[in-house]
Amino acid sequence: MNDYGIENIQKELEKLLSNELKRIGILCRLFSRIKDPNSIKDKLKRKQYYNSNKLMQDFFGFRVATYFNDDLEIVVGLCENLFQKEELVYDEPKAEEFRPLRKNMICRLPANLLKTYDEVKHLDEELYKFIDSTFEIQFRTTLSEGWHEVEHLMRYKCKTEWEQLQNENRMLNGIYATLETSDQALKSLFDNVAYHHYKRKNWEAMLRNKLRLRFLLNSLDSQFVDYLNENPNIGKEIFKIDRNEIIYKYIEAKLFFPTTFNNWFLFINYFFCKDEEILSKTPDALIREFSHSPLTQTR
Repeated sequence: MNDYGIENIQKELEKLLSNELKRIGILCRLFSRIKDPNSIKDKLKRKQYYNSNKLMQDFFGFRVATYFNDDLEIVVGLCENLFQKEELVYDEPKAEEFRPLRKNMICRLPANLLKTYDEVKHLDEELYKFIDSTFEIQFRTTLSEGWHEVEHLMRYKCKTEWEQLQNENRMLNGIYATLETSDQALKSLFDNVAYHHYKRKNWEAMLRNKLRLRFLLNSLDSQFVDYLNENPNIGKEIFKIDRNEIIYKYIEAKLFFPTTFNNWFLFINYFFCKDEEILSKTPDALIREFSHSPLTQTR
């Protein structure tokens, strides 16, 4: 196996994904791995790839663990726009059962990396003939990440040891259900914190807890704080806009600016509130970027 060529592909994929996550400012962690030869042979045997026409699709693996559960859908959509999706497995929860939900995406290697991959394949054709030119992205929350690590190593890879353990299986799934409930409670908590600060006109704190992004340390400019204090209806309008609608709008606009309170406040005003006084205080550079976005061009 040509480690250098393979590692280069992994690093390029990780860079693409990492840069896009940073552009949005989503609170998350990104993990990556390449299957080692022993793991490859074990999976090929365990999943019976040798005796089928199927190809292993997760030679390259990535995992995005979001701090908040409502960001999972956002990150999935982001990856669908960034890569050529081959398959998306996105389980819906069922009221009558507790079990881990798969949120996995299989994507094709980008064309610029496919050439390197093909060169590597020729060095070990016997191994690579069972491996597809794809990679997998898994989507989880940070709360569920530890559970998945334990379950994968201690139950998934040795299923026969758990076949007769109905109570233990249910208990392990029950722990996952507790974490799922905690994910929902965490989001609800920060929604309440945002409301608390909105009612008290703590505008920067409202933005921080409503948007839940990786903000830089720069504070919201005092001129905007003063204006919101004088015009609390604007603050109310911002608070009532669906948070994910704001994030999706930013993604669709294909913008890329530092994640500061000023920039996001001005972005929300430009695309949602459209207050003329705030528009007049928006720097020309931002106005140009906003006006040249795909969303503005299609108006």
